[in-house]
Amino acid sequence: MKIAFFSNSYLPYLSGVTISVKTLKDELVALGHEVFIVGPQYPGHQETDPKILRLFSLPATYPGYRFVFPYSPGIFARLKREKIDLIHAHQPFGVGLAAGLLARQMKIPFVYSYHTLFSRYVHHAPFIPQKLAKWAVAKYLTFFCRQADTIIVPSEMVRRLLVLRKIKTPIQVIPTGINLKKITEHKTPNTGHRKKHNIPPNAKILLYTGRISQEKNIPFLLEAFAEIQKQEPETRLILVGGGPKEKAYQQLARHNKNIIFTGKRPHEEVLDYCFAADLFVYASTTETQGLVLTEAKACGLPVVAVFGGGISDVVGSGIDGYLVPQNQSKFIEHVLRLLRDDQLRQNMGHKAKQNIEESFSSVAVAKRMENVYNSLIKNAQRRGI
Repeated sequence: MKIAFFSNSYLPYLSGVTISVKTLKDELVALGHEVFIVGPQYPGHQETDPKILRLFSLPATYPGYRFVFPYSPGIFARLKREKIDLIHAHQPFGVGLAAGLLARQMKIPFVYSYHTLFSRYVHHAPFIPQKLAKWAVAKYLTFFCRQADTIIVPSEMVRRLLVLRKIKTPIQVIPTGINLKKITEHKTPNTGHRKKHNIPPNAKILLYTGRISQEKNIPFLLEAFAEIQKQEPETRLILVGGGPKEKAYQQLARHNKNIIFTGKRPHEEVLDYCFAADLFVYASTTETQGLVLTEAKACGLPVVAVFGGGISDVVGSGIDGYLVPQNQSKFIEHVLRLLRDDQLRQNMGHKAKQNIEESFSSVAVAKRMENVYNSLIKNAQRRGI
């Protein structure tokens, strides 16, 4: 079949959504399908793949993100000539809305993946009153979800949220898949990053990867680490990623030489840090799934995370990590438990990797998505008879 993905962001911009789109695209192509991607242009990036179609874009206030002009007669005519079987939008604004309209024009199925809890990100638009922004976003998302033939959500929590909003569109819970082959084949340098940051061989490394932004609740991690370090001095906290709060949080942690901010790093290097670490820590409560958690677990890291959002579908508390309330003492207690018990940490790390292999393989996820697509296309063909 021929599928078109529409997204307001794509490579070379790195985010959970762009990695999710790229991973799913690669697996569907491996299954024999043709996948076109409609996304934004990026300054200095020369596109070499004829099936990645770039829309005109302008800089946005969020670093690296782009405002996308969601219409191109040439691109849309190309998709019509290709006789696309199905359109799948990965974001609801701008490009996603255009995707839905094009699907209706072409009379083909329209799928939407609900990747992000947008109502929890309205602080990135400070010129709009927060309550008004949350209300407007919720209303729009409800409207948009009702335009789709099927909604894909990454966790049970998101499904329940949409049901509470009285959305009657069919909903499928399909998590974002992890490319296990890529991780298995990845080199596992346990000393490279320790040498780079002058970390002793016996020191334990706590790792965070992801955006350095307000919604990720990073001050919680910095405060918890200050107490953890008092009890376990030979411990380091490494934060891998970039974002609008990077400089502010570096300033917040400026007196602690054992807190290391790496800045935004290539995805391959992020995996290097995962293999070099001992434990993954996370405090965000805004996740629909938390792709960085699944990647960390695939690298054999147990997780200590604040309970919230959709991460309860990813972390089995007491099995491959711990989910705790947003309470410093509880968080610190569980981190220290894993730091001090090597056998427990190794057992949980093994179970973490096993869980990802069984439930989050990108191959299995792509096959589940393929079944959804096939069902929708068959139903559309029956209605057209």
